[in-house]
Amino acid sequence: MEWIKRMSLKKSLFTMALISLAIAALLSAIPFLLGMELSTRLFPYGEAIFIDGSYAITENVASAPQTGSIDALLIILQVILPILFFVIALLATVFLFYRWKLKEPLKILMDGANHIIENDLDFTIEVQSTDELGQLCTAFETMRQTLLKSNRELWRQAEERKRLNAAFSHDLRNPITVLKGSIEMAKKCVVSETEKTDQLLENLTRIKTYTGRIERYVEAMSNVGRLEQIQIERVSTDSGILAHELENAMRFVVVDSGKQLSFSSTDTVGKIHVDKNALFQITENLISNAIRFAIQKISVNLSYADDMLILEVVDDGSGFPVALLKNGIQPFQKGNEDAEHFGMGLYICDLLCRKHGGCVEIINCEQGASVSAILKIS
Repeated sequence: MEWIKRMSLKKSLFTMALISLAIAALLSAIPFLLGMELSTRLFPYGEAIFIDGSYAITENVASAPQTGSIDALLIILQVILPILFFVIALLATVFLFYRWKLKEPLKILMDGANHIIENDLDFTIEVQSTDELGQLCTAFETMRQTLLKSNRELWRQAEERKRLNAAFSHDLRNPITVLKGSIEMAKKCVVSETEKTDQLLENLTRIKTYTGRIERYVEAMSNVGRLEQIQIERVSTDSGILAHELENAMRFVVVDSGKQLSFSSTDTVGKIHVDKNALFQITENLISNAIRFAIQKISVNLSYADDMLILEVVDDGSGFPVALLKNGIQPFQKGNEDAEHFGMGLYICDLLCRKHGGCVEIINCEQGASVSAILKIS
């Protein structure tokens, strides 16, 4: 009956009803003909008699009790059985139509609806026919896939927003730390007569610079929907001045940590093209991570090779977890279970380095860990 299952609902119902009625008609003919044959044998024609100048055929009439029984039998054979056959045919049509055409698709649709109600979209709606219900199953499956895609997109956007918020919170800490340190030093310059005016101006300039950085960062993060949309803006910068500014920024980040910072830089290479905001953001993130894991010492080396700027930060801590070295740098991947940190520092550094034409390399040393931020400066 596969050919019936492939028909449309209307056509299959009509075909099944026609077949059932035809079978019922054939079955009804059997008792009807049997009744006629029985009537002929039980009531044969009688003798020819002369009445009123002409012959007439008379029937042999049976006794009353025999006639009643035979009439009941004939009614059953010629009336009740045919009606019963047609009723059975209609009931069989309804049963088979439901079983072949409606039962399985309705069960599939109901199961799918229950999955969707429970917010479970990880299933598949099987299409077993090409009729109207099969087309409905196809439409239902398309709807499920669309809902799943929409839910994944909403989840991705939520995760992206989470990453943005974490990055925003993470990267505001370091400039705020520098601002606090600069304000304290400026206050000392004002209170103490021994402090030079140049130092006060330097602190105020630093405060202005970092305030501008925070302002630009807030504006940039407000205008992007994804962390990957942050743009790099290279400017021409003197490498010697840049090294001095980086050292000062790092020392302000380390000043209250109780850790020792050593900074070294190779010979300057003149003018380079770099996004200073991105470089300072990378530097401060790497120093902040080193402060968290270093036991006592942090070493930083700034060098240049083949149109690349290399900033290496080494600490004497316990090194990177095996999982981090194996899986690579991922967002929200922490070196420990410190709830105050989001595990975004290395990821932001790697993202900014890749946007700057470079990368971040991480290794474990004999004592501690080493992180190298590489940026293209040509």
